[in-house]
Parts: sequence; C-alpha cells; structure tokens
Amino acid sequence: MISPKEALKKLIDGNKRFAQNKSLHPNLGNELRNALLNGQKPFAAVLSCSDSRVPVEIIFDVGVGDIFVIRTAGHVLSKEVLGSLEYATNSLGVKLIMIMGHDNCGAVKSALEIYSEDKYHEFSDNLQSLLGHIYPAFDNLDFKSNDNLLQDAVESNVNYQLSDLVKKDAYLAKKINEKKIKLVGAIYRLDTGLIEVVK
Repeated sequence: MISPKEALKKLIDGNKRFAQNKSLHPNLGNELRNALLNGQKPFAAVLSCSDSRVPVEIIFDVGVGDIFVIRTAGHVLSKEVLGSLEYATNSLGVKLIMIMGHDNCGAVKSALEIYSEDKYHEFSDNLQSLLGHIYPAFDNLDFKSNDNLLQDAVESNVNYQLSDLVKKDAYLAKKINEKKIKLVGAIYRLDTGLIEVVK
C-alpha cells in the first residue's frame, strides 16, 4: 500500500491530466475487473458532493478499484459516512482520506438560503438531517455585504467537515493523530477542472 503522501500526489497528478484534457482513463479493462472479483485495494478514500458535475473517478483520472468514493449532497459526515470511512481505513488499508467540496455547490447554496430565511422547520426530517450537518459551517460567516458568500460557505463547509470528522470519530482521529492515515480537504473548481488542497 502506498503512503498518504504518494496517494495524494497520485490524485493531484491525475487531476492535472484531466484538467489538461490528457486523461489516460486507466484501469478499465476486463482483465482488471476479473482481478478485482475477490477484493479491492483502493489507494485513497474521497468524500465528495453528489453533484453530477463532480464525477470523482473522472476528475482524478483513475479507474476501477483505485479509489473508495462516498458521495452525499454537501459531502456531509453522517454516521453511515463515518462508518464507511472507518471500513475503508480498517478493512481496505486506505491511508488517505480527502473531503472535497466544489464551486457553486447546490446543497450549500440551498442550505444558505434556508438558513437566511429561517425555513428549516418547513422541510422533511431527512432534509433537516442534511441541513444539520451543513449549518454549523455558517457560524462564522459574514452574511452582510459579502459578494463571495457562497464561495466562503463552500470553503467553510469543507473545513467544518474536516474538523467534525476528528471530533465525531475517535477511531479515525486516533489514526490521524498517529499519522497512520492523512486527512486533507480540497475544493474542485468547476471552471478549470482543477482541485485545490485547502488543508
């Protein structure tokens, strides 16, 4: 298994190829699929937004079996997501976890509007649960005269989810603290196709 540093480099290199329209589209053949029938060894886990404009394997130019991907609207850390990340690190040997947001995130934009208009209680329990994972990211935002409010909220949400993971999951926090796994945040830029590592 490759190191966290090597795993991050592999993601960044693949993303650069994608952004430059030089994708290799690796690991897609029948032979590889057959080799993976009895197990998987992904080199990284990526928690990303479910947005259709952010196809994780494509933007990192990876193939079948390369990365363990979890997607939720707003890339939030429910218990199921945390359990999935624990599985990726404990059972699959993943050494790198990336939490990736993106520009103009619809989930964050909707949450901002609902937060500003105080309409939380008008939504179903399921949507309230999703909003409850995003709302704390807005606590330190400047809502007045802020032309970059959505972008600030997107970045704040990535940072909040990073800190929330360490607070909520003692197992992962211990592994991160012991440097057995690495946790990073990133923002995917829709216009350039590039990711920016933020933490």
